[in-house]
Amino acid sequence: MAHVTVKGLVIRETDFGEADRFITVLTAELGKIEVLCRGLRRKKGRLANAAGLFCYSEFTLFSGKRYMLNDAEIDTQFWGITSNIEHYALCCYFAELAGMAADADTNGTSELLAMFLRALYALDRQRRPVQTVKAAFELRLASQLGFLPDLTGCAVCGTAETGAWSFLLENGALVCADCRKRVGGTYFDVAPGVLSAMRYIVSCEGKKLFAFAVNEQTAAQLGMICERYLLYHLEVHCPTLDFYHSLFSDTTSNTT
Repeated sequence: MAHVTVKGLVIRETDFGEADRFITVLTAELGKIEVLCRGLRRKKGRLANAAGLFCYSEFTLFSGKRYMLNDAEIDTQFWGITSNIEHYALCCYFAELAGMAADADTNGTSELLAMFLRALYALDRQRRPVQTVKAAFELRLASQLGFLPDLTGCAVCGTAETGAWSFLLENGALVCADCRKRVGGTYFDVAPGVLSAMRYIVSCEGKKLFAFAVNEQTAAQLGMICERYLLYHLEVHCPTLDFYHSLFSDTTSNTT
């Protein structure tokens, strides 16, 4: 049985038996892999911590019919994520998306892994607003998977300047107010601040993806558009997203 050493981010834990656990690890070199961890739930300390959810670690694995954990050392930990329910719920949603994207993306997972790590850092260390981190992750992921929106100007007449833009869900195109009357589809009116944020998200350097700020109203519209756009093109339903949204609906119901 050969040994493999690889760095990766734990994006899922699945317990079975009395003490065993499968972990799903997102890696740059091997893509998304499942690792069997014998007796991990009985262990404490270094190994258990390194194989914990949302830990980026260096794993030494036995490679045979399946990967089995031999040893692990933490590279970067994000303990604050699991102690904050809002951050935890959002990152579980990111993990579900990352798992699906890793299966679908034939170009590898290096960029996906880097984006996920930056999102964790933005939430846990930089305390970036949750809503903007979520929107940036969704729109950038859609772009990585081949659904890059065209935000340069009107897709029909080509104008680059207008007082009112609409964003077409089906193909990620912009249309001006005059052309919208002649084109069918599902549209969202896009405020100038929202459009500026979307253009930034799809074009900025990866390391600067979450380094922007918008006001609360802009963040709300940006979040709605990016979520709808990604899920429309992935054609999926994410239970983790339902859980994330339930946190806010519960808060609303408790205050009315």
